[in-house]
Amino acid sequence: MRERHRLRRSTLVWAVLAGLASLTGCDSNPTAPDHGELTFEFSFEPGHVHILQSDVTYSVRVLDHHGEAVTDFLALEVQRLQEGSDTWRGTALDLHGDTYEATVRFSTSGEYELRIAGQRPGEGDLVVLHNVPEPLHAVPAHGEAGGYRVEFETFPGHIHTGDDATATFWIMETERNTAGDRPPISGLSPEVHILESDGTTVDLTLVESEAGRYDAPHTFHQAGATQFTIHFTGSDGLPAEVTFDHNVAHAH
Repeated sequence: MRERHRLRRSTLVWAVLAGLASLTGCDSNPTAPDHGELTFEFSFEPGHVHILQSDVTYSVRVLDHHGEAVTDFLALEVQRLQEGSDTWRGTALDLHGDTYEATVRFSTSGEYELRIAGQRPGEGDLVVLHNVPEPLHAVPAHGEAGGYRVEFETFPGHIHTGDDATATFWIMETERNTAGDRPPISGLSPEVHILESDGTTVDLTLVESEAGRYDAPHTFHQAGATQFTIHFTGSDGLPAEVTFDHNVAHAH
Protein backbone atom coordinates (compact mmCIF):
# COMPACT_ATOMS: atom_id res chain seq x y z
CA MET A 1 0.00 0.00 0.00
CA ARG A 2 1.54 3.34 -1.03
CA GLU A 3 0.50 6.97 -1.00
CA ARG A 4 2.11 10.31 -1.84
CA HIS A 5 0.80 13.52 -0.33
CA ARG A 6 1.99 17.13 -0.34
CA LEU A 7 1.24 19.23 2.76
CA ARG A 8 1.40 23.04 2.96
CA ARG A 9 2.04 24.77 6.28
CA SER A 10 -1.26 26.67 6.44
CA THR A 11 -3.33 23.53 5.86
CA LEU A 12 -1.23 21.46 8.23
CA VAL A 13 -1.62 23.77 11.24
CA TRP A 14 -5.42 23.84 11.08
CA ALA A 15 -5.65 20.08 10.40
CA VAL A 16 -3.44 19.27 13.36
CA LEU A 17 -5.23 21.70 15.69
CA ALA A 18 -8.62 20.29 14.73
CA GLY A 19 -7.44 16.71 15.05
CA LEU A 20 -5.85 17.19 18.46
CA ALA A 21 -8.86 19.08 19.79
CA SER A 22 -11.12 16.15 18.92
CA LEU A 23 -8.95 13.52 20.68
CA THR A 24 -9.07 12.95 24.43
CA GLY A 25 -6.48 11.01 26.37
CA CYS A 26 -4.09 10.75 23.40
CA ASP A 27 -0.55 12.05 22.91
CA SER A 28 -0.47 15.83 23.20
CA ASN A 29 1.97 16.52 20.35
CA PRO A 30 2.23 20.27 19.70
CA THR A 31 1.47 21.73 16.31
CA ALA A 32 4.33 21.64 13.83
CA PRO A 33 6.71 24.58 13.35
CA ASP A 34 7.24 25.90 9.85
CA HIS A 35 9.15 23.20 7.94
CA GLY A 36 8.28 24.69 4.60
CA GLU A 37 6.67 22.40 2.07
CA LEU A 38 7.30 18.71 2.77
CA THR A 39 6.17 15.66 0.86
CA PHE A 40 5.66 12.35 2.66
CA GLU A 41 5.93 9.02 0.86
CA PHE A 42 4.59 6.36 3.18
CA SER A 43 4.03 2.64 2.68
CA PHE A 44 3.66 -0.53 4.71
CA GLU A 45 4.17 -4.16 3.79
CA PRO A 46 2.46 -6.58 3.65
CA GLY A 47 -0.77 -4.87 2.68
CA HIS A 48 -2.84 -7.67 4.25
CA VAL A 49 -2.00 -7.72 7.97
CA HIS A 50 -2.59 -10.71 10.26
CA ILE A 51 -2.12 -10.08 13.96
CA LEU A 52 0.60 -12.17 15.65
CA GLN A 53 1.69 -13.59 12.27
CA SER A 54 2.68 -10.63 10.08
CA ASP A 55 5.70 -8.38 10.71
CA VAL A 56 4.60 -5.05 9.28
CA THR A 57 7.35 -2.84 7.85
CA TYR A 58 6.75 0.91 7.71
CA SER A 59 8.72 2.96 5.16
CA VAL A 60 8.75 6.77 5.12
CA ARG A 61 10.60 9.12 2.75
CA VAL A 62 10.38 12.85 3.42
CA LEU A 63 11.12 15.24 0.57
CA ASP A 64 11.56 19.02 0.61
CA HIS A 65 10.16 21.41 -2.02
CA HIS A 66 13.19 20.68 -4.23
CA GLY A 67 12.44 16.95 -4.17
CA GLU A 68 15.52 16.31 -2.01
CA ALA A 69 15.32 13.74 0.81
CA VAL A 70 15.08 15.18 4.32
CA THR A 71 17.20 13.04 6.67
CA ASP A 72 17.97 15.34 9.61
CA PHE A 73 15.16 14.25 11.95
CA LEU A 74 16.25 13.68 15.53
CA ALA A 75 13.23 11.40 15.85
CA LEU A 76 10.56 10.20 13.45
CA GLU A 77 7.79 7.74 14.22
CA VAL A 78 4.58 6.26 12.91
CA GLN A 79 1.76 6.57 15.43
CA ARG A 80 -1.37 4.41 15.37
CA LEU A 81 -4.80 4.80 16.93
CA GLN A 82 -7.05 1.75 17.12
CA GLU A 83 -10.72 2.26 16.40
CA GLY A 84 -12.54 2.69 19.71
CA SER A 85 -9.39 3.78 21.58
CA ASP A 86 -8.23 7.28 22.56
CA THR A 87 -4.52 6.45 22.90
CA TRP A 88 -1.99 6.93 20.11
CA ARG A 89 0.95 4.50 20.21
CA GLY A 90 4.19 5.25 18.40
CA THR A 91 6.79 3.10 16.64
CA ALA A 92 10.22 4.78 16.23
CA LEU A 93 11.72 4.78 12.74
CA ASP A 94 15.42 4.32 11.91
CA LEU A 95 17.15 5.91 8.92
CA HIS A 96 18.37 3.55 6.17
CA GLY A 97 19.88 5.53 3.31
CA ASP A 98 17.27 8.20 2.64
CA THR A 99 14.33 6.16 3.98
CA TYR A 100 13.07 5.84 7.54
CA GLU A 101 11.91 2.31 8.42
CA ALA A 102 10.58 0.25 11.31
CA THR A 103 9.02 -3.15 11.89
CA VAL A 104 6.04 -3.75 14.17
CA ARG A 105 3.72 -6.67 14.89
CA PHE A 106 0.07 -6.04 15.70
CA SER A 107 -1.55 -8.04 18.51
CA THR A 108 -5.15 -6.79 18.25
CA SER A 109 -7.36 -6.92 15.18
CA GLY A 110 -9.29 -3.91 13.95
CA GLU A 111 -8.93 -0.67 12.01
CA TYR A 112 -6.08 1.73 12.80
CA GLU A 113 -5.58 5.39 11.92
CA LEU A 114 -1.95 6.23 11.17
CA ARG A 115 0.01 9.48 11.36
CA ILE A 116 3.66 10.54 11.21
CA ALA A 117 5.29 12.63 13.93
CA GLY A 118 8.82 13.98 13.95
CA GLN A 119 11.38 16.18 15.69
CA ARG A 120 14.07 18.13 13.85
CA PRO A 121 17.10 20.02 15.22
CA GLY A 122 16.11 22.98 17.35
CA GLU A 123 12.70 21.56 18.25
CA GLY A 124 11.80 20.48 21.75
CA ASP A 125 9.38 17.64 21.05
CA LEU A 126 7.72 15.46 18.46
CA VAL A 127 5.13 17.22 16.32
CA VAL A 128 2.46 15.71 14.07
CA LEU A 129 3.52 16.22 10.45
CA HIS A 130 1.25 14.03 8.36
CA ASN A 131 -2.00 12.10 8.69
CA VAL A 132 -2.16 8.97 6.53
CA PRO A 133 -5.47 9.15 4.63
CA GLU A 134 -6.17 5.41 4.43
CA PRO A 135 -6.50 3.25 7.60
CA LEU A 136 -4.66 0.00 8.20
CA HIS A 137 -6.80 -3.10 8.73
CA ALA A 138 -5.50 -5.98 10.88
CA VAL A 139 -7.33 -9.33 10.94
CA PRO A 140 -7.09 -12.25 13.43
CA ALA A 141 -4.38 -14.88 13.10
CA HIS A 142 -5.66 -18.00 11.34
CA GLY A 143 -4.80 -21.55 10.30
CA GLU A 144 -6.52 -24.66 8.94
CA ALA A 145 -6.84 -28.21 10.26
CA GLY A 146 -9.38 -31.00 10.26
CA GLY A 147 -11.22 -29.50 7.30
CA TYR A 148 -11.96 -26.26 9.20
CA ARG A 149 -10.56 -22.74 9.39
CA VAL A 150 -9.48 -21.59 12.87
CA GLU A 151 -9.00 -17.94 13.81
CA PHE A 152 -7.30 -16.85 17.05
CA GLU A 153 -6.96 -13.75 19.21
CA THR A 154 -6.45 -12.92 22.89
CA PHE A 155 -8.22 -10.22 24.87
CA PRO A 156 -6.41 -8.08 25.72
CA GLY A 157 -4.18 -8.46 22.68
CA HIS A 158 -1.03 -7.09 24.32
CA ILE A 159 -0.51 -9.36 27.34
CA HIS A 160 1.69 -8.62 30.38
CA THR A 161 2.72 -11.01 33.14
CA GLY A 162 0.00 -11.12 35.76
CA ASP A 163 -2.72 -10.29 33.25
CA ASP A 164 -5.97 -12.21 33.23
CA ALA A 165 -6.53 -12.76 29.53
CA THR A 166 -8.99 -14.71 27.42
CA ALA A 167 -7.87 -16.95 24.56
CA THR A 168 -10.53 -16.95 21.85
CA PHE A 169 -10.83 -19.28 18.87
CA TRP A 170 -13.34 -19.11 16.04
CA ILE A 171 -13.89 -22.39 14.16
CA MET A 172 -15.62 -22.15 10.81
CA GLU A 173 -15.94 -23.68 7.36
CA THR A 174 -12.94 -23.08 5.13
CA GLU A 175 -15.09 -22.06 2.15
CA ARG A 176 -17.39 -19.07 2.03
CA ASN A 177 -21.08 -19.51 1.29
CA THR A 178 -23.04 -17.59 -1.34
CA ALA A 179 -23.43 -14.69 1.11
CA GLY A 180 -19.64 -14.42 1.40
CA ASP A 181 -19.52 -15.74 4.96
CA ARG A 182 -17.80 -18.76 6.49
CA PRO A 183 -20.46 -20.65 8.52
CA PRO A 184 -19.44 -21.24 12.16
CA ILE A 185 -18.91 -24.78 13.49
CA SER A 186 -20.89 -25.30 16.68
CA GLY A 187 -21.10 -28.14 19.14
CA LEU A 188 -17.40 -28.98 19.36
CA SER A 189 -15.61 -29.67 22.66
CA PRO A 190 -12.14 -28.24 21.99
CA GLU A 191 -9.29 -27.81 24.44
CA VAL A 192 -6.38 -25.38 24.37
CA HIS A 193 -2.86 -26.37 25.42
CA ILE A 194 -0.88 -23.30 26.60
CA LEU A 195 2.92 -23.53 26.74
CA GLU A 196 4.58 -20.61 28.53
CA SER A 197 8.19 -19.53 27.98
CA ASP A 198 9.52 -21.37 31.07
CA GLY A 199 8.03 -24.68 29.94
CA THR A 200 4.97 -24.44 32.18
CA THR A 201 1.95 -26.02 30.49
CA VAL A 202 -1.75 -25.91 31.17
CA ASP A 203 -4.72 -27.53 29.41
CA LEU A 204 -8.03 -25.67 29.44
CA THR A 205 -11.47 -26.61 28.17
CA LEU A 206 -12.84 -24.01 25.78
CA VAL A 207 -16.41 -22.85 26.29
CA GLU A 208 -18.60 -21.99 23.30
CA SER A 209 -19.77 -18.43 24.08
CA GLU A 210 -21.57 -18.03 20.74
CA ALA A 211 -21.89 -20.09 17.57
CA GLY A 212 -18.39 -21.21 16.57
CA ARG A 213 -16.62 -19.02 19.16
CA TYR A 214 -14.70 -20.83 21.91
CA ASP A 215 -13.13 -19.04 24.92
CA ALA A 216 -10.86 -19.88 27.85
CA PRO A 217 -9.46 -17.51 30.52
CA HIS A 218 -5.86 -17.77 31.72
CA THR A 219 -3.49 -15.79 33.96
CA PHE A 220 0.02 -15.46 32.54
CA HIS A 221 3.03 -15.65 34.84
CA GLN A 222 6.03 -15.78 32.48
CA ALA A 223 7.19 -13.21 29.94
CA GLY A 224 8.36 -14.39 26.56
CA ALA A 225 7.28 -16.63 23.69
CA THR A 226 4.02 -18.46 24.41
CA GLN A 227 2.21 -21.07 22.33
CA PHE A 228 -1.52 -21.76 22.12
CA THR A 229 -2.50 -25.09 20.59
CA ILE A 230 -6.18 -25.87 20.07
CA HIS A 231 -7.26 -29.51 19.88
CA PHE A 232 -10.63 -30.52 18.41
CA THR A 233 -12.35 -33.15 16.32
CA GLY A 234 -12.18 -32.37 12.61
CA SER A 235 -14.83 -32.78 9.96
CA ASP A 236 -13.48 -36.29 9.23
CA GLY A 237 -13.96 -37.37 12.86
CA LEU A 238 -10.20 -37.43 13.51
CA PRO A 239 -8.20 -35.32 16.01
CA ALA A 240 -6.99 -31.98 14.67
CA GLU A 241 -4.88 -29.16 16.08
CA VAL A 242 -3.59 -25.70 15.20
CA THR A 243 -0.79 -23.82 17.02
CA PHE A 244 -0.47 -20.05 17.33
CA ASP A 245 2.49 -18.12 18.72
CA HIS A 246 2.11 -15.11 20.98
CA ASN A 247 4.41 -13.02 23.17
CA VAL A 248 3.85 -12.07 26.80
CA ALA A 249 5.54 -8.84 27.91
CA HIS A 250 7.01 -8.04 31.30
CA ALA A 251 4.66 -6.16 33.62
CA HIS A 252 5.31 -2.42 33.68
